[in-house]
Amino acid sequence: MEEKKILTYEELMSLFAEIGKKIEQSRAEHDKEMAQLREQQKKTDEQMKKTDEKLDRLAKNIGGINDNIGFHAEQYFQNIFDEKLSFGGQKYDYMRPNLKYGRKGVSAEFDIVLVNGESVAVIEAKNRIHPNFVETMANDKVSQFRKYFPEYKNYKLYLGIAGFSFDDSVAEEAKKYGIGIIRQVGDAVEIDDKNLKIY
Repeated sequence: MEEKKILTYEELMSLFAEIGKKIEQSRAEHDKEMAQLREQQKKTDEQMKKTDEKLDRLAKNIGGINDNIGFHAEQYFQNIFDEKLSFGGQKYDYMRPNLKYGRKGVSAEFDIVLVNGESVAVIEAKNRIHPNFVETMANDKVSQFRKYFPEYKNYKLYLGIAGFSFDDSVAEEAKKYGIGIIRQVGDAVEIDDKNLKIY
């Protein structure tokens, strides 16, 4: 059996000094690593900030392009209906472009509103129409129009969506909700308004 060695006071103090030195070295290495890590984090944060700024600029540019395309679609179809003044086999007396409501922090806008003595046709124009917009049109837009423009409460209300391009399922959804479809086909405009529902 190995005999345990008893350390003298000097040896014990020397051992503590050695351990203290190793702890100090370990702490210094740790502090150095942390300083490097903080420096790296700072560089990463600066890079992320630059990337965020670039993404913000890109988003603004894309948003501006989308706004311009959307505005072009509105203008194009407003010109068509201002000239035609007919929809769903009915003649209308006038068109109200970009009919707006805004009060107490609430706002709503309708791209094309055709009016005669007994009927109103509300047509929304977009660059590209997606299927979920059909349901939005049938529910949200109708309730907004009825709520914010009570002067038309006794009028028959018809709906239409106009666009330069449509997802394939849009026509099916529009037919289900009784909403007319107006699309650009080459230089002409094709209007499918045979199965309109009165809202």
